[in-house]
Amino acid sequence: MEKKGLTSFALKIIGFCAMILGSVPLVLGGEIFPYYRIFFRISAVLFAFVLTEGFYHTSSRIKYLVRLLIAGVVMYAGNHLVAYLTGNNLPLEYGMFLTLAAGFGAMWVFNWVREDGYSLESRMIGITAGAVLSILAMMFAESGFCVIPVVLIGFFFHGKKLWISLLLIAISAVLAFNSIAYTPSGAIDWNLFFTENCDWSIIGLLPFILFYGGRSGPNRGFAKWFFYACYPLCVWTCAVVGMYFTR
Repeated sequence: MEKKGLTSFALKIIGFCAMILGSVPLVLGGEIFPYYRIFFRISAVLFAFVLTEGFYHTSSRIKYLVRLLIAGVVMYAGNHLVAYLTGNNLPLEYGMFLTLAAGFGAMWVFNWVREDGYSLESRMIGITAGAVLSILAMMFAESGFCVIPVVLIGFFFHGKKLWISLLLIAISAVLAFNSIAYTPSGAIDWNLFFTENCDWSIIGLLPFILFYGGRSGPNRGFAKWFFYACYPLCVWTCAVVGMYFTR
């Protein structure tokens, strides 16, 4: 019987649409919609969840990782070029491909420990390497603080929706508590909670996990390459168009 529910490709499309909504401020040139970061958080963790599925179902992990790394380098260079062309002193801070590549690498290391690490020494080295890579990605990669935990949860609890959902709720609750800030009068700064400090919004991934049907969907041609091409092109286009809106 064919499985019902959302496919990985459908999740990519939804994540891409959320990313576009999050890119609107680049065009408008300001905080016209101050809550746009929430869309970015949901987009990021959607791609993180899809990454874990891809890790288990891809026909070639090395090719998958190479694609992410090449896309990350190209986008890094493109961000600097667009910043130069638009007269922006700071490059665009969009490097999701490299974050996903780090997450994929961490999964690969932990998977090696689980399947091929025969001695205690090799397992300890592998666990340490995977942990260091994960921590560095959380500290320095774009949205790493949200993406990497979701990647690791999806990896270690693959196929276990209940555990993934419960851990996602727990992490979101911790992030929400950590995101609370107060105004000088002592009241909770809800504006900051829903704008700058919105890492808790990764909880938006929950319904998509529950409705995920475990199928990859289309994975050839356009379906395979659209994210690698459309994501950077969308960001760069928004940045260039936004330059004219802000003149």
